[in-house]
Amino acid sequence: MNDLFEVWAFTRVRLDQSLEGLDDAGIKWRQHGNSHTIGEILYHIAGAEHYWAARLNRIDPKRSEFDAKLDLAIHDGFLREGHSPFGESEMNLRDCSLALDYTRTEIKPILANPSAEMLEMPLISPVGDHVTGRQGLHRLVQHCGYHTGQIWMIRSHPGFPKS
Repeated sequence: MNDLFEVWAFTRVRLDQSLEGLDDAGIKWRQHGNSHTIGEILYHIAGAEHYWAARLNRIDPKRSEFDAKLDLAIHDGFLREGHSPFGESEMNLRDCSLALDYTRTEIKPILANPSAEMLEMPLISPVGDHVTGRQGLHRLVQHCGYHTGQIWMIRSHPGFPKS
């Protein structure tokens, strides 16, 4: 196992723990008008994993309607103003978990055993700067941990719905 994989696997365990006991009301709860819901954060995490996996595997990141929505989720509502490409009916724990499971299977083999070509591949990050695949993967492995901290903060808010 390599360091990239170990860090990512640890952050994914922590993410799973942050979702324990949540229901759909918690997934959709918004602290205020401009804040992100846990569901939006989860789709954003899945979108980031999909973004890097598709590009490093040289596959069309929009090869299906679902893949296209994942590819937008890294940007829409986070890096760009607007709303998540996933609608109200998709903001539930089941669908968010399915998206995370899907992207887990996409990115896990890359993180477990990236090729030299992948690591040196020139890419453009979601924020627009030029990076290598290695640099992109370094960003990705900390990304989930960062947002998991946000989920715990949201859950600690006194107004958060108790399940």
